[in-house]
Parts: sequence; C-alpha cells; structure tokens
Amino acid sequence: MVKTLIIIVCMIELLTADMGCNVLIKKKNQVCQESSVLNQEQNIHFISSSKEKFESKSINITEKLIAIDTQHLEHEITIERTSSSIAPSCPPFCIEPIKIKGVETVGEIELLSFIEEVKRKKDGLLIDVRKNSKYKEETIPSAINLPYEMLTKDSPYQKEVLKSLGAKKIKRGWFFKTPQKLLIFGESSFSPEASNAVKELLKLGYPKEKILYYRGGVLNWKNAGLTLI
Repeated sequence: MVKTLIIIVCMIELLTADMGCNVLIKKKNQVCQESSVLNQEQNIHFISSSKEKFESKSINITEKLIAIDTQHLEHEITIERTSSSIAPSCPPFCIEPIKIKGVETVGEIELLSFIEEVKRKKDGLLIDVRKNSKYKEETIPSAINLPYEMLTKDSPYQKEVLKSLGAKKIKRGWFFKTPQKLLIFGESSFSPEASNAVKELLKLGYPKEKILYYRGGVLNWKNAGLTLI
C-alpha cells in the first residue's frame, strides 16, 4: 500500500507542478487548461461521431496489410476494412496485435481479477494511457492516468515518471529494481496508445512479466456493459 501511494503521490506532484492539469486524479477546483501540453494535439478520436454524416471508405487493416483474398463456398471474397467515425484511417487507427513481445494480453475477467488483487495486496497499478481529456470523460474504475506521450524520450517528464515506476538511471539506460505489476489499456483494439506504451516500457527495460496488456480498452469494456466512471 505504501509503495503504491508513494508512486501516485510522486506522479501527482510532478504533473500538477507544470501542466496545470492532474492526469492521475480529479482534484477539486482544478481546471485542465486547453493549452496544456497533453491537450495541444488534435484528438480525432470520436470527434467524427458528431451529427455530421460520416462517409466510410476502405482503409488499411494494419500499416502493411491492405486486404486478403479468400474463398467462401463457391465465391472469391476480399476481406477488407471500412473506415468508421471512430477509426477513420490507418495509421493511426490500425488493428493492434494480440501479442506484444512476450507480454501477457488479458480480457475483461482478468482485468477484474487484477483490480481485486490490487485492492487486496495494495500493490500494482491499473494505467489508462490515453490523453487526459479522454480520461476525464470516462475510464475504468481505479485506473490512474499516465498518457503514453509521457513515456517517450522527447517528454520532459519521462525521467520522473520512470523513477516513480521504480526505475534507476544507469549508464546504459534504466534499471527497474522494484517494478510494480502494471495493467495497461487505451481506447480500443484499433488505437495505438496502449501497445505503444507497452513497447516503450519494454524498450526502456521494464520486465515483461510485470506488464499486462488489455487490448480491448475502454471500448470493449463499455461494450461488455461494465461500469465506467
């Protein structure tokens, strides 16, 4: 419990010091500035789901896969992907893989078990790696917000975030002496932030056995009828 609280407090102090926006918890009387570092980039996720009619078109399945041909009964069929209001293009909204370099991918039941385990053992973090604006709209209960961008080498916050996650800076990079178990999720199986966060942590040296990846994200959680806050 102490370890978890220390990590959260460190990250809260870090993020509230500069951004004017708490990405971990919702704090009374604190307004997230539109000019915040995390909100400057245009977030096209769900914007097209407004009242304007969306015109669908064929898009890539992954960055390299456009379509495949197969046979159904006596007919030749092309399996392709059509754009939608929440996935208008690929990239960036490509279908993400199930497996990421040995990291365990989980579903809703495993995520629920993780939440119970964290509550019981007071150890572990459920992490929403979407932008803060999306986190404030809705998220999975007990999740903290750590936007993917804060893990990248270009982020001025990377160093303090990694230290809060139990890392120590060494000559050749980072050494994670006391890593907690992390369960990472994003928007959906065709949003890149969660898989990018997992890959970035692995590249930095975070132990793969300490990472869980919920590929379905908020969209699958919502479609399953589970509670969001």
